[in-house]
Amino acid sequence: MVSWLGRWLVRASAGSALVAALGGIPTFLTMAIGWPLPHAVPDREALTGFLTGGVTDRLVLNLLAVAIWLVWALFAQAVLAELHDITRGVKDLHPRRHRNPMRTTASLLISSMLLGSVLTATAATATPARALPATPVTATAQAAPALTQAAEGPTIVHVGNERYVYTVKRGDYLSKIAKAWLGDANRWPEICDMNRHRHFPKAGGTLRDCNLIYPGWDLRLPADARPPHGATPVKPPVTTTPPPVVTTPTPSTSPSSPAVTPSPTITASPGITASPGVDSPVAVPPGVPSTVPVSPSPSPSASGSQSASSSSSASVSPAARDAESADSADEHGVQLSPSSWLPWGLALAISAAVVLVWLQRRRRFTGQPDDDPPTMLPEPVVRVRRAVARRPELAVPEDTDTQQPPLMPDLAPLPPGGTGITGDGASAAARAALVAVLASGGPHHPDTRGEVIIDAATLATLLGPDVVTLGAWPRLHVADTIDEALTVIEGWLLHRSRILDEHALTDLDELRQHVPDEEALPPVMLITETPPAGARMRAKVALALGGGLQVTGLLLGEWAHGATIEVAPDGHTKLVAGQSADPIPARLPVLDPAAAIQILTTLREAQTGEPPAIVSPAVPLTVVPLHASRTTVAADDETQRSGEEQPHPPADDPAAPAATTGPVKAKLRVIGPPRIDGIVHDGRALRAKAKELAVFLAVHPDGVETRTIGDNIELDARISQAAQRVHTNASNLRHVLGRAAVPDAQNAYVVKGGGGYKLDPATVDVDVWTLRDLMRKAAIASGPARRELLTAACDLYTAPLAEGEDYEWLAPHRETVRRWGTEAHLLLADELLADHHAQEASDLLDKAIGLDRYNEALYVRAMHARHGLGDADGIRTLLRALTKALADLDAEPQDDTRTLAAKLRTSLEQR
Repeated sequence: MVSWLGRWLVRASAGSALVAALGGIPTFLTMAIGWPLPHAVPDREALTGFLTGGVTDRLVLNLLAVAIWLVWALFAQAVLAELHDITRGVKDLHPRRHRNPMRTTASLLISSMLLGSVLTATAATATPARALPATPVTATAQAAPALTQAAEGPTIVHVGNERYVYTVKRGDYLSKIAKAWLGDANRWPEICDMNRHRHFPKAGGTLRDCNLIYPGWDLRLPADARPPHGATPVKPPVTTTPPPVVTTPTPSTSPSSPAVTPSPTITASPGITASPGVDSPVAVPPGVPSTVPVSPSPSPSASGSQSASSSSSASVSPAARDAESADSADEHGVQLSPSSWLPWGLALAISAAVVLVWLQRRRRFTGQPDDDPPTMLPEPVVRVRRAVARRPELAVPEDTDTQQPPLMPDLAPLPPGGTGITGDGASAAARAALVAVLASGGPHHPDTRGEVIIDAATLATLLGPDVVTLGAWPRLHVADTIDEALTVIEGWLLHRSRILDEHALTDLDELRQHVPDEEALPPVMLITETPPAGARMRAKVALALGGGLQVTGLLLGEWAHGATIEVAPDGHTKLVAGQSADPIPARLPVLDPAAAIQILTTLREAQTGEPPAIVSPAVPLTVVPLHASRTTVAADDETQRSGEEQPHPPADDPAAPAATTGPVKAKLRVIGPPRIDGIVHDGRALRAKAKELAVFLAVHPDGVETRTIGDNIELDARISQAAQRVHTNASNLRHVLGRAAVPDAQNAYVVKGGGGYKLDPATVDVDVWTLRDLMRKAAIASGPARRELLTAACDLYTAPLAEGEDYEWLAPHRETVRRWGTEAHLLLADELLADHHAQEASDLLDKAIGLDRYNEALYVRAMHARHGLGDADGIRTLLRALTKALADLDAEPQDDTRTLAAKLRTSLEQR
């Protein structure tokens, strides 16, 4: 009785105070003071009288009344906002530092009125009845972070190594989950802290505000959490019902068999990020409707966009789009497909290799665009890179000229003496082990660059006939037979033992510490089938001796002389035979054949600087859209430029003649810092994402689908929100472009159509398109016109594309524009050298080397220019600079370059 009266007294008091504040203050002010402001706009005489009349009692009262009215208006607004949140099912009752005092007071009064009757929803699947003494969940006055505007749906709750399905409804909040799972609603901050700033790629969004949680998020809970009655454990899907794409390992190129690589220190969590509430989740590769059975093998779109792989049918349901979300990721790794999973250590090493790929392509470009056109990276590599980019703490810079730290994925603590792997995921484990070893290390850490010895039959079994696309690779040693592979291993063991004996040391770690100048002796892994009876003893002895010499073995099949691990198709492991002094990794990475061959091709290019030896459908090559547009002139583009006689520098160049006819164009500049020049009209500022959209559309001159834009630019958005954000940013970009030309122009600047957006060439002048047109016309021009075109191109390219920005998708397009700039400087330098203008050519090439210090062709031309000037020291300086730059890539100048430098210096010394 007392409790009931107490609650009603509190409610009545709070309600009276709220009514008095909202109604009493305006009534008192109206009756006691009246309207404090003038009833009409004062004229000049009234203003003069007010300023010269002095301060009166009435003036003081009026000013005080105005201040009180303003405070009352702020309080009324806070009350309305609080009531609006309550009607939507949102209640934020815990104190927050950033809330203004008015909102805090309104929240306190309203919560006191409601006291115990705050909107609470129930969990449909996880009934909050516990073995612990806990009552049904109700909202508390201490903590109630809430779910806003979210439909009912399942989420995944992580408790230690187990996962449970929990259905979240509108009105759910973290304190309710804490009550049901931890027995104490006040422990909700622990859940918040464990999940804050986590990105949930399957459902979309990032937990930044603990008031907002959404269905589909996989929440982590403290280890002492206990599932309430009715919570359904989530089991590894492939252990109960293997996905249809998983098959017995065969030499086929089909990507249906999963792949495995030893992973870093992985806990025994059985959970990979899976579609909640579904027994067998299928991650549909981007670009394929979720209703169609798919293969994990990715296929770039015809447009050549790096993100085109993300496009899909817009008619699929939200649940299907969630299942179709590119790459599921959790704290352990990234799920590329049902049969491909990589730990973050290996994903980071692959992402780091991407940086080297672009540097290697810069190095080998000779100025002939048709000989080696810029192409997109394989789709699995792009997806790994994108997954890493979603985790800022892991992201690798797009471009760097500085020394990188060693990036070596942990090859998992496999037992010494060789390890056998069996099960449906054995071949997948071997494929991923191959990738992990070859991805390890870096140019500046040769002792960590692992090598693989494998027999040809096993390699063909793992990768299929497309293995021929790899070509020669110094770190991959392919033997004809198992006996030959063992012979190579025995030779390495003998060589390493002799080096240790020379220095009276016992293991390689001591050798590197005491004799750092000794030759590099990286880790070696033997990957092969279990040796036949005749070679089994040789393998046993070799692998036993290799324990202290960093030589290990991964054997496909049961290994009687060591541990044997059974690998499930999703990579989870179980020790089935033998013993191991070290813990067996709970999960090994897995890769299907298609993903493995494409990742290996990228790694080889990063390390050797050579493109794939053979073009194969297994490694499709897609030309960068911007470069493709250089050779394919769109009809509307040709019409727009048909009247142009001479390709001049950009319109904003002071030397360019003023246009006398045609519409006024907005000037979008993406070479250098992205910007819009010539803004003359007032209006809204350009958003950061709208600026990124401008660059993205500039490098896709033929337009791009809305879904593709969202997948590349809106990485942090929920799938259902990405399209709306794209529309908002496109509107902002159109508005700001209009401020630089004709505001509110219809069907101009950013044109929507065909399910996507494009920049309108009739109303937008883009500098990178101008550079493209200059190079296109210079290819067929001659004489003074050709030199004029090349000079304009060199003047235009003065900085990288989108300088200062690190957009995740930018690298291939930046490389394309860089090539155009390098090509223009090389061609113009040849023109100048042919006309004996050595000094001008030397200055031009010095500028070009400053823009691309890895391109060897620029140094070669610069040596010719120095020779024309009689500068032997300059030739020597150029060779030294090139050698130093290529050391970042673990490369050296070509023999032809060294020979040329020596020949040019000798000819000058003999004069």
